Amino acid sequence: MRRLFWVGVGVVVTVVVVQRGRKIVAQYAPEAVVDRAERAAQDAGRRAETFVATFRREFAQARSAREAELTAALLAEGQPDPDDVRASGLRAADLRGGPGRARHAASAPDGRPDTEAEVAADEADLGYSF
Repeated sequence: MRRLFWVGVGVVVTVVVVQRGRKIVAQYAPEAVVDRAERAAQDAGRRAETFVATFRREFAQARSAREAELTAALLAEGQPDPDDVRASGLRAADLRGGPGRARHAASAPDGRPDTEAEVAADEADLGYSF
């Protein structure tokens, strides 16, 4: 809260100084000098706006390209693109077989689940494992 208070004080002081400074400049400066300074400030503002807009556009393009690059590097061969999956309306549970459904029907002769068959099926589905 202390920092926020002092930031507020700084903003108020800055506004007061700028307003008083404009009044003083208007009193003592020739009109041509004031007009030239105003035009220079407006030109600088336009250049700053152009720079910021260009920076934002180029940054967004570079970010999108890097995201596509990283996504392509992380996807396993044959794995669908996440954007395509989202666009199709499928949920993650649909891709995993959904909750409550058995992923693999393999079982050992004694009736217990066959974990080796489950691991082999997972690796076949994923194409990789950790």
